[in-house]
Amino acid sequence: MDCKNVILILVFFACIQSGEAQQRLVILKRNNVITSFHEGDYIRFKRKDRDHFTVGLIGGLTQDYFRIGEDTTFIYSLEKIDLSEREKPGFNTRAIGATFVITGVVLFLGDMVNETLVNDQPYTAHAGVITASTLLVTSGLLMQFVNNDIFVLGRRKKVVVLGW
Repeated sequence: MDCKNVILILVFFACIQSGEAQQRLVILKRNNVITSFHEGDYIRFKRKDRDHFTVGLIGGLTQDYFRIGEDTTFIYSLEKIDLSEREKPGFNTRAIGATFVITGVVLFLGDMVNETLVNDQPYTAHAGVITASTLLVTSGLLMQFVNNDIFVLGRRKKVVVLGW
């Protein structure tokens, strides 16, 4: 075997041995992964011992805690995590609520345009159109306030640090 091949094989094995798994902060609901954070990701969370949310980039992850700048936060001290900027699976209440509001307004305007421009008649609002538009807009506005962007930790909702 050539000397170059031996050196390349040794360098390859040295790289494999020295390579460490990148840690990630995983948000779990039962056994389902909701989302995960890596070092350098933006995170907004609330700790049990503070009244405000903390915002920053994750500077380091270990099995028990993560760092944001000079602030160290233990995993067990987390109370809530804001997931509004993250893509997550499941029922996205805020986006569906906005779609309901837009649909209600478009339904009302579409009926008005249909009556005035297409049928060339003066517009009189129909009870069914008003009821449907009002229900869509009202339920959409309620969904804007009752959103599921804040992940509250509890018995079935957990945060763990995994290495892969």
